[in-house]
Amino acid sequence: MDDSTDQGGRVNLLQNRLSWWLWLATLSFGVVAAWVVYEVRWFYPDLQRHFGPVGDPQVGRQIITRSREYLQNGLTILASEPLDKEQFEDGYFQFELAYSFLNVGLYLERYDCTEPSLNQLGQLLDRLTSPTTTDLASVVRTVNPVIQCATSIEQHQWELRQTRALHMAERLDRSQRWFLTVTGIAYSMGVLFLVFYELQRRRTNRSLKSQVSWMEKALEDALTGAQNRRAFDQDLQRHFKRFKKGGDSFSLLMCDLDYFKAYNDQFGHTRGDEALQQVVEVITQTLRPGDQVYRYGGEELAILLPNTRQKEARPIADRAITAVRRLDIGNPASPLKTLTLSAGLATSGDNDTTGEDVLNRADSLLYQVKVSGKDAVIDESQSE
Repeated sequence: MDDSTDQGGRVNLLQNRLSWWLWLATLSFGVVAAWVVYEVRWFYPDLQRHFGPVGDPQVGRQIITRSREYLQNGLTILASEPLDKEQFEDGYFQFELAYSFLNVGLYLERYDCTEPSLNQLGQLLDRLTSPTTTDLASVVRTVNPVIQCATSIEQHQWELRQTRALHMAERLDRSQRWFLTVTGIAYSMGVLFLVFYELQRRRTNRSLKSQVSWMEKALEDALTGAQNRRAFDQDLQRHFKRFKKGGDSFSLLMCDLDYFKAYNDQFGHTRGDEALQQVVEVITQTLRPGDQVYRYGGEELAILLPNTRQKEARPIADRAITAVRRLDIGNPASPLKTLTLSAGLATSGDNDTTGEDVLNRADSLLYQVKVSGKDAVIDESQSE
């Protein structure tokens, strides 16, 4: 009886121990399952809401972005010719919408330019409804500072978004460390979840880095720091549309480094890259605020001069040519024994139908320079 009792006690003890192990295993699985539910149900959807697929135009659309777009739409509508009553009302409505989207407590509290911009916009709305005629130029002068304010707020909000992205990445790292601590028991479900979690973390980090890089570098040439071909195409079309709607003429310089292939062949691509960086830097120093230099491709550069006619653009082109020559970068392949720049200068005209027409003329003039001796600029008044 004593033996059977003792045996039964041992069975009960083993069963209790099995029960404890089963309970601990169930608890461990329950902790892992609870963690999975948290990650899948709350954390990852929150991450997805803030950082969706790169390039999706509906992701991260801000209120201030809409305000800026309505301001630009309003200017575009009021610039239409002829401007009928319906279009005028539409333009006025765009400015009203812009005012509403800018008049946000957060913007008023954090950004000093918000309140003055609202005052300017309010005064503009009053002028547009008054009997006094308001010309387009005064509207542009009023709205431009407001657009600049909206743009600065928008950029700062994107910076906050990037900070949030880094915070999310740090949160992922903390979550991983806590997860490894809690799931210290090395069993199959924990290991499988850890692999899944690590892969998910790496994918998320890559997505975040890709998105931040895309926002910062999409329009910049990595070698020279100048704007890239994509930025040039966009800006050329933007300036041309503004010109066709009655804006001032703009000028375009297409530039090419003379005998640069021979320079690369003799000194190597590393020296060639350094020379190209120096050329872009010194050209940028000769430009006015608002002018922009682009790396069009290889050793070919483009310079857009907004609101600039040919007679105003010519001195700028001459300064750029001279500045490159004064760098005094030795180039034995050149007759001048130094690295030089050739350029073709074209200005938008009434016969142009697209921005490419201006580009093609500038390219043709550049070809004439290359054929006739290089180290110079040819404008349309000198064209053969």
